[in-house]
Amino acid sequence: MKTLIQLLIGIAVCLGAAYLLRIDPQTDYGCFMGGVHGLLLVPNWLLSIFNHEWMIKAPLHTSAYNIAWWVCGIIDIAYWAWAIIGAIISMAKR
Repeated sequence: MKTLIQLLIGIAVCLGAAYLLRIDPQTDYGCFMGGVHGLLLVPNWLLSIFNHEWMIKAPLHTSAYNIAWWVCGIIDIAYWAWAIIGAIISMAKR
């Protein structure tokens, strides 16, 4: 139960961060925000399921944004896969 609560708190924190750092379609983003948006790839994707205006990647961006978004996006996907699989394994052991 503790593992599930930790996972839900992590999801809530990430959704809150994605909401606070949402993508403005009229802003040109650089490398740093590419990393931030990449690390929020999964929460942004979850929010885009429910709100079709929610963006996963900024339409106006530099090449450095694109590289940072992909690198951090892959890290984010790997982290969430690891966290969810770890939580399932932890709950199954009990």
